[in-house]
Amino acid sequence: MVTRPLAACALALTVAGCAPGPLTPPRSGRPMNNPVPLTSEETTGSLETTRQQLMGTWELVELKNAPPKGGAPVPVKATGTLVYDQYGNLTIDARSSDPNAPVAAREVPRVSFKGRAVIDVVNHELKLMDVTGNVNPDEVLAPERRRRYAFEADLLTLSSFDEKEVVTAVSTWRRAK
Repeated sequence: MVTRPLAACALALTVAGCAPGPLTPPRSGRPMNNPVPLTSEETTGSLETTRQQLMGTWELVELKNAPPKGGAPVPVKATGTLVYDQYGNLTIDARSSDPNAPVAAREVPRVSFKGRAVIDVVNHELKLMDVTGNVNPDEVLAPERRRRYAFEADLLTLSSFDEKEVVTAVSTWRRAK
């Protein structure tokens, strides 16, 4: 038979194990789908920060493309628009008749692509997925290639590179106003 002091001790231990949670509210909280700008302390280098930096419309400022037989990227006269939305969708519309542009880009008045951009914040890379367009995406965008991104003020630079880490194209975009 259990004595009363021993039962009281067991009850006290059981109640102590059921202590309430923290009495202070969380430091910050926002709805998951609310694109409210976050402070740099909250999200430096985070996926959400990168998404917010990418989101919007960008105008092509400069394009360089590697010649078909290899070598360093050369300037290409082109115009274009890049749009990245809150769902990760990427749309690119561009025009070029420059002989240094990919052949597929010179065959149509306007090259148009849509797809998803998967962000790798650790390596600062974008991977294009499910790309469709009015020309073969492989001939212009090479979806299997990775793109390194960099932000500087209102500029976005995308550097495409192959499996040997050789840069094959560099595009620089300015945030549209």
